[in-house]
Order: sequence, then structure tokens, then C-alpha cells
Amino acid sequence: MFKYSMVAIMVIALDFSVVAQEIGNDSIVKSVENYIYGGNLNRKESKRVFRLMKGLTDEGNAEAACMLGILYKDGVGTPLSFDKAREQFQAAHEMGSGKAAYSLGYLYLKGLGNIEQDYQKAIEWFQKSDYPMAQHWLAKMYYFGYGVHKDKQKAVGLLRDNLIYNSEVLLGQLVVNDEAGNTSQEINNLSEEGERNTENDSDELDAIASTLPSNIEGVWKGYLIEMDWSGNSISRSFPIGLSVGKIEDAHGTVKTNIEINETINESEAIWKDGTLTLFDSQISLEKQYTDHPDLKILDYSLLSISFTERDVDGTTYLIGRLESQILQWSEPGPPMTLVLTKENVQLSDEALASFTEQEESFIKLYPNPFVEDLLIHYELGSDSNVQVKLLDYYGGTSVETVTSSYLKSGEHTHTLSNSNLRAGLYVVQVHVNGKTHSKLVIKK
Repeated sequence: MFKYSMVAIMVIALDFSVVAQEIGNDSIVKSVENYIYGGNLNRKESKRVFRLMKGLTDEGNAEAACMLGILYKDGVGTPLSFDKAREQFQAAHEMGSGKAAYSLGYLYLKGLGNIEQDYQKAIEWFQKSDYPMAQHWLAKMYYFGYGVHKDKQKAVGLLRDNLIYNSEVLLGQLVVNDEAGNTSQEINNLSEEGERNTENDSDELDAIASTLPSNIEGVWKGYLIEMDWSGNSISRSFPIGLSVGKIEDAHGTVKTNIEINETINESEAIWKDGTLTLFDSQISLEKQYTDHPDLKILDYSLLSISFTERDVDGTTYLIGRLESQILQWSEPGPPMTLVLTKENVQLSDEALASFTEQEESFIKLYPNPFVEDLLIHYELGSDSNVQVKLLDYYGGTSVETVTSSYLKSGEHTHTLSNSNLRAGLYVVQVHVNGKTHSKLVIKK
């Protein structure tokens, strides 16, 4: 790691064409990759790295072209843009980079940023790649049935042929669990086949409309349900408790306790318009399967929970769509849903599956919290007059107008870049033909 950092420092400090002759372009790309992931770049160095990778890309270096896509994806030395990252990965793949094809598949696998989640496209790009992690993820998709029919034999074969440490570690766990008959490695799980099937869901639950809850105070108990990346299949569930105190001020400040796996996390939060925005709230969950022995637990920063309320047979249920971030990977967690009541009610798998069906938020933000760049994404059903603004939450004053224009129907993404913005809580407002949509966001 030290030698890579030293090479990267040399590359950043000197003219890249001179250094390239002495070190070699591939070594430069590798050293820059390690340096970036070490988190050692300041703003000035980030721009130099971007120019360096752009220059090597123009010279025809495929791996530099792939790294350029990563810089767009992470907003290093350039404004954050998943659309440009996707275009750059495609160009790098055409130049011969197997890692670029893998990177495209990974974008679609998890639906990062404003990229729509799509298992079929993920599989397509993984199959085009000779990068070992592409085969590793393809094996996972066959084992769990992500976008394909489950084929555990094929999954095991892919892992056995993939001579990397991650695949070796994962293969050992899958074989042991299958031999033990514990194919779903349940940790308070629902059934192994947890796919939502509307034909089996409760007709009564489907017929009951959800409303925004007017109050969230009190002690709630129920389940945290983790979904697959498409949001269509239940992976597992955990018993969870949520207690919310009285609203302390006009801003909606409340104190919360979240209890899971015998651990209680206390946090301040903001309660507004059916959404609980959390500060410094974190939970840890054991991975179902790990690719590395040193990473068996993932830490999730809990960002917000958007609640709706349902009344079934006189029992009030809070259904919360949870947004989280996996701290070890600096990327969003999988879709998660909370099903809570104030009573001790046992629910069937079918009922829980029905409760997980929720409306998508009109505004999607990435990342949240953000440091420099923020992507604001939404979809218009028709041509509309649109104004997108950022407001200070506590002062209510407008900080910046992102756009004010007449836009065509379809998906739209705006990038907010404001390095001078102070840390704190903000409101993103999207006004569409006079109707206002709002979402809170944290600036670090």
C-alpha cells in the first residue's frame, strides 16, 4: 500500500507523460486506484488525478478509461454523474477493459445513483466480463435466483472455477450450509422462497389504503424486513423495536431508540410529513454469507424512515420504508421495510410480504448524507413546469435554485455542486405544476 501511495504522489505531483515512461501506464492506474480508495485525496489532487486519467484515456489506455468511469461515479475531481460513469464504462469495455463491463453490471445490480435497478442488464454485463469479481457476482445471482431461476449447482461450479479468495471463502460457506440442510442460513428469516406473490397475499390487506400517520409517539414493535436489490423478494427479517418521544420543538425534533439484536441505539431525529430523519443512528447486521472472513458484520447508518399507516381489523400498523447506507462500502443498503404495531401481533409471511409493497418516493437523492455533490432524481408523468430548490431546514430560506424550467415527461437528474454549503439539514423541494414534493437531506 505504501509503494502505491508513493507512486500516486509522484503521478499527481509530476507531469504524467514523463512519469508514465518510467513507471508504466498500468502501474499508474493501479497506484491511483489504491490512493483514491485510501481516502487521501484533497480537492486539488482529485482534479489532477482526473486530468491524469483523462489524458491516459485519450492515449487509448482501457484501464484508465475504466478508472475515469469510477471517478465520475464517485465524483472525484469532477461533478458526480452516473450517466457519464455509465457512458465511460461502456467506452472502456469497447477498449478492452473487463473491469469496466463488471462495473456496469454492478451499477445495474444494485441500481446505484439514478441508474435503474435491472438484474437482466447486470447479468448481461457480468457475462461479457473476464474480471474475476464479475464471475463471483454471477455465481451469487444463480445461487439466490436474482434475475434467473435458482441454479445452485451452476453457482458452485462458477465459484470453483473462479480462482480468487472471495470466491473460495464464499464457496466454503455455501457447501457447508447446503450439506447441513440450512440453505437459507436463516437469522430470524422468513421462508427461503420469500418472493412476493400477490396471488397469495391477503386480499384484505391489499384493499386497505395507506395514509400518512399523524403521530409517531410511543413504543412500537415488529419486524425489519430486508429485501433483495430489486425490492421484489424478501431475504430475511429481524425483530425490531422503535420508541419515539414527544416532539420537542416546532422543527419536529424527537428522541428515538431503535432496538435490534439486543442492542439499543439512541438518536435524535426530525419528524416531518410522515418521515423520520435520523441523526447518528446505526445498526449492525450479520451478513448472510461473507466473501471475506474479516467482514462478517455490516454496519448500517440509518438515514430516514418514510411511514404510512394501515388499519387492519382494528390494529394500527406503521409501515416504514428505510433508507440506509452501508458504512464499509459507502453505498446505499438494500431495500428495507419496517412493519410495526403497538401490540404484540404475530404476522404470517404472506401478510409481511403484502406490507412490504409501498409507493416509491417521488424524489430520490444520492448520496444522502452528501459531502460535495448531490444527485436529485425524479420522474415526470407529463411535460411540466418544474422548479427544484434547496432550502435551509431550520431557517426555511432558499439556499439555491437548482433549476426552473419547462421539462419533458420522463426521468430527470440534476447535480447540485456547492462546496461552500455548511454542514446541516436541508430540504430538497421539487415543484411540479404547482404541486410540491419535499425530502430532507443531510450535508456533512
